[in-house]
This record gives sequence, C-alpha cells and structure tokens, in this order.
Amino acid sequence: MDPIDKFLKQYSYKFDKGYPDMDNPKDKEMLFEFVYKLTEKKTILSEGEKGYDDRIRFALRLENDEEIPLCQTPLEVGKNFNLSGEDEKIWDKLFDEKPLSQKEKRSAGAGNGEISAYWAFQHNAKFKYEVQDGRGKDNPDLIINGIGVEVKDYPGSVIKLGKFSADYDSVKLLEELFGFKTLLEALSDGSTGIKNANPGKFKPQDVLDAAQLMIDFKNQDVLRQVADQFDFTLIKIMFQKVDGVLKKLNLGQDATQRDIAAGVLKQMSATKLRKKPMLGKEVGYMLNVKKDGIGEFVKITEEIVGNLPTEDVLKHVSVASAEIKMNFDALFN
Repeated sequence: MDPIDKFLKQYSYKFDKGYPDMDNPKDKEMLFEFVYKLTEKKTILSEGEKGYDDRIRFALRLENDEEIPLCQTPLEVGKNFNLSGEDEKIWDKLFDEKPLSQKEKRSAGAGNGEISAYWAFQHNAKFKYEVQDGRGKDNPDLIINGIGVEVKDYPGSVIKLGKFSADYDSVKLLEELFGFKTLLEALSDGSTGIKNANPGKFKPQDVLDAAQLMIDFKNQDVLRQVADQFDFTLIKIMFQKVDGVLKKLNLGQDATQRDIAAGVLKQMSATKLRKKPMLGKEVGYMLNVKKDGIGEFVKITEEIVGNLPTEDVLKHVSVASAEIKMNFDALFN
C-alpha cells in the first residue's frame, strides 16, 4: 500500500473534507500531530531496537506495510501484569524469539521473553515508553525510560547474576579473605581445613570457614600486643588485614563468623546488582516472565539489598564457577 494511501485510509475521516486542507489552520495542526505520532518512535530507535522490531515483524509474519500491533494492556514499570486476549497471543508468539547478533544469528546472549517484554512496553497503546536494548557487559537486558530491567525466564526461584571477575571490589575482598587463609597455612602446618578455596572457586561454607579463621586470629589479644611491642611486621600486617576486612564490611570488632560471611556475599551481590539491573541508579528491576503473559517485577535498591537478613543471605546466596546465584523469591518477596 502506498504510504499516502495508507495515511489517508487511517486518518482521512478526521478531516472535514476527507483530506487535510492546508489553508485550514486546524487541519494543518492535526496533520503535523499525526505525522509526529507516526514518526516519533521510529526516529529514536537504535540498531538494537530496530533489530527487536525486525524480529517482531518476522515472528508475526507482518508485511512491510503492516504496523506492529500495539499492546492494549496498560503496563507500568515495577507493577506485575497478566496479559490476556490478543495481547497474550502476541506475547506467546514472541516469547521464544531471540534478537539477531551482528552475524545475523539468533543471539545466545538473549533469553526467552526479552522481545515479548520489549514489545509490550515499546509498543504499548496506553503509555509511551522508550525501550532500549541494554544487552552487553553488565547492563540489564532492557532499559525502559532510563530504568534498568533484567528479564528472566526461570522456572524456579534461583537465578544467575553473572560472573563477578570484573567486579574489582568483590575480587579484592575475596582475595583478602582467602589470602589470609593462605598466609595462615604458610605459618602453620599447611592445613587450615579449607581445601581448594580461592576467589574464583568456592562454596558458601568456604567463606564461613575462612571467616572463622579470621575471628579466631582476631581474638588473639596477647599476640596482637606482642606484635605491637616487638614490631613483628608480618603479624601486624595480618591483624591489619582482619581489621581492613571488617571495615570494608562495616562490621565492628564483635562481628561473628556468620556476620562476616554474609557481609562478603551481600557486598558481592550488591556490587553486581548495582550494574544489573540498577545501572548505577537508585532503583532497578528484575522481571520474571512466563510464556502465558505473566510478568512479575522484583524491585532492587541499595537499601533493600543492605537490609537483607544475615541468615537469609547465607541460605539463599551461592557462588559457582565465579558466578553469583540468588533465590530472588526468598530474598526479595
């Protein structure tokens, strides 16, 4: 269909003469308004968003002159939704689609539901959203009106936050914790009871064990006094390491083994969450999506992460292959 014919078919009934009279100020104003609405979203799309739109058109088998259908359900970032009717049908058709990579292959870095979520917000009939493709490094999957949203399709409650090897503060904290264990091994019989634990490969119990070593050493008041009196540099450095870890975790001298272990896991999680989904801002969201049109938001803020109870963190945060895993339902709902 010719673009002019398409425009007239869609908007002609709104003009008194069936077409815009350029001598009529009211018709001119309406014409400019309609043109703005037609072109506004398209002009702001980057290559990433264009790729999303291309996949939507492909999945829905749309012709070149057909508009992408709008999601009629009014959606708000942070509010759970349950699509029905035609919206649910379109969501379902898009759910398994993946955006193309630069080599024109379905991207392995994208998960189910990302294109569905993009469509529901970017092409929403009730509210105007600017949705950006945020994939890459530690960015969230989607950025909706500047708010980071990490989209996950997980059947259970545990999700992966990603590798933390690039998180300098987390790696440094782990190096100090496990490095202290290594140093004690060098000064003792070579065995502290923690086997093969390092910043890239450890279990939560390893963190608890390393924390207990620090507590036991910290409580050697006589040894601290002797080290200060006779200027035993190595021993003084070890006490300084302990004090430094406690300071980084905002813990006092009365901190327990579980306080330290939970503090380490919490700080690691917070460092990762600040990037994905928070984008370094005050708030971000995890969006758990399901094929039947359900979307459930989990709000993430510094305050919420900082106030997670110690026992919950120890129970519901784990690390495997240098990747953080969290049970979001247990921690944040």
